[in-house]
Amino acid sequence: MNTLRKIEEKFNTNIKILYDEPMSEHTTFKVGGKAEAFIKPESVEVLGQLVSFLQTEKQRFFILGGGSNLVVSDDGIDGAVICTRSMNKIELLQEVQGTLLLRCAAGALMDDVAAFCEANSISGLETFSGLPGTIGGAVYMNARCYECSISDVLQSVRFFNISTGKIETYSFNTSDWAYKKSPFQNGESIILEATLKCKKGSAAEIKAQNAHFVEDRKSKGHFKFPSAGSVFKNNHDFGSPSGKIIDQAGLRGFSIGGAQVAPWHGNFIINTGNATAKDIHDLVLYITEKVRQQTGFELEPEIIFTGRGFDS
Repeated sequence: MNTLRKIEEKFNTNIKILYDEPMSEHTTFKVGGKAEAFIKPESVEVLGQLVSFLQTEKQRFFILGGGSNLVVSDDGIDGAVICTRSMNKIELLQEVQGTLLLRCAAGALMDDVAAFCEANSISGLETFSGLPGTIGGAVYMNARCYECSISDVLQSVRFFNISTGKIETYSFNTSDWAYKKSPFQNGESIILEATLKCKKGSAAEIKAQNAHFVEDRKSKGHFKFPSAGSVFKNNHDFGSPSGKIIDQAGLRGFSIGGAQVAPWHGNFIINTGNATAKDIHDLVLYITEKVRQQTGFELEPEIIFTGRGFDS
């Protein structure tokens, strides 16, 4: 029996599994071929058991959150895609010396975290309101919004250590983090839960701030077309944000196939309706080369490309 078919038999009702699932349905770019198996474990414990099983069977797997920073190859992705979205519990722990600790499972959407905070008068995460994706993805990428990074509010992370096969707890250490960098980008860890440091606030003020940041994202065109938000990391050594550098290279509005540099923002690539993963990948390479030729700067993408043809 195929390893992926064994999963249903072994885990029975503790997972939801779909075969030949289009990844275009699970990424904000709305592109990507099929996953051999698309699996949604119902709990942290089941996820750990599933990963251990796949390792024993020497079966490839990929961890997916909200798919907001991801491009899957048009030819699809081998092995299992494990989606954390069913692991979405959000709970207030306790107050410690004026700090409220908020525990969020990896699959909790950032919008749901913001809504929970608003409903419970919890302040400190307003800048992330309207951010696509999950808390697990935000921790993995050390998401940064309006000069605030997830690492600025992080207390601890529960994660599955792929090397040891055990669930462990990481306590925040400043030296492990940098702009759009986290210690979980080493391929050896699966984020399960994050505990965030917040504070008590005014429900009305939190609601107003959440609405402000959502509207600001809308006004900047974040939701006009399928996209992944900012494509390239900013580098202060370049003297200007990546979007401005791309604008100055004359690339705003430039297209390859259905992928286009947004006419209103140099650091957005949008799917105008019929983009392929290859279109997006080729456009990222084209922008990188043009900027290198004109400025000598090496732009660093924050988009993750994965799947057949992208994985090396």
